Amino acid sequence: MAVAVALAAVVPSALARGGGGGGGFHGGGGYHWGGGGDRGGWNRGYNGYHPMYGAGARNSFNNDRVNVNVHNNFYNRGYNGWHDGWRNGGYWGARPWNHGWYGGWGGWGWWGANAAAWGIAGLATGAAITSLVNSAADQQSPVIVVPQTSYQLNYGSVEAVGSAGVSFNYGVDGSTDLMGAANCQDGLLNGQVPASADQAQLLNAVCQVAYGSGS
Repeated sequence: MAVAVALAAVVPSALARGGGGGGGFHGGGGYHWGGGGDRGGWNRGYNGYHPMYGAGARNSFNNDRVNVNVHNNFYNRGYNGWHDGWRNGGYWGARPWNHGWYGGWGGWGWWGANAAAWGIAGLATGAAITSLVNSAADQQSPVIVVPQTSYQLNYGSVEAVGSAGVSFNYGVDGSTDLMGAANCQDGLLNGQVPASADQAQLLNAVCQVAYGSGS
């Protein structure tokens, strides 16, 4: 529980997500996130560097898109909710932001020394996280348990911010949802290097859900 208190203490008071599946305003160089209410918001990102999410506006790739079909639209869900189109592995292809570039924890500068101190060789693989998300989606649940931790990640709340950031909700030991921020490029959780293996697992799971290949 000490981990939960420590992590909760650095949770930002206002993150990118608003009610109804997106929509909100945050500082950091004029960052404005449109979410489901503004179809172009996900493509603009924000200007400059944000302390929680990292670098600014994401590049434009061919796989950046918002499906205009209301039934299939990624944002056509309740707040932090589940989407019927996520069944049978559909979650990964429905994400309307750049994805597939996250290759795991190897590029984080702090990883080697901290992993040695924690006595671990690695974190959950992309395949493991993909399997958990697919199974949860098939059961109409937006939540997975992060491997080897007491964290529950609400993958249905995950949204990309900027070029490498993520906003998300999570719980600890069944607690009420907390709000979190990740910088997947630098490996930061709520603007800080993870303080434990459990926090590193949560960060990795969030980044796999947001930017992993889904395979």
